Amino acid sequence: MAHNGIVLVVSVSIFRDDEILIIRENKPTAIDKWNFPSGRIEYGEDILYSARREVKEETGFDVKLNGTTGVYNFISSTNNQVILFHFTGEVNG
Repeated sequence: MAHNGIVLVVSVSIFRDDEILIIRENKPTAIDKWNFPSGRIEYGEDILYSARREVKEETGFDVKLNGTTGVYNFISSTNNQVILFHFTGEVNG
């Protein structure tokens, strides 16, 4: 299988009390799977801005980023190398 490229992705865990916000995916490679709000970093885009933008696009919420859980590297089901920047945050609007 050919190597398709490197994809930079952001993801955000949003907690409130004892609840966590997750979304239901509806893209061909992940139909009906549950995930944190996440998406690709656009060319030239700031990583922190990307994280807030993806949450807004997928949930309608504005968020404040509180921290990071880490940077993760894996090969996706479409054979891309994914570098994922995962944050924690809270709804603030």
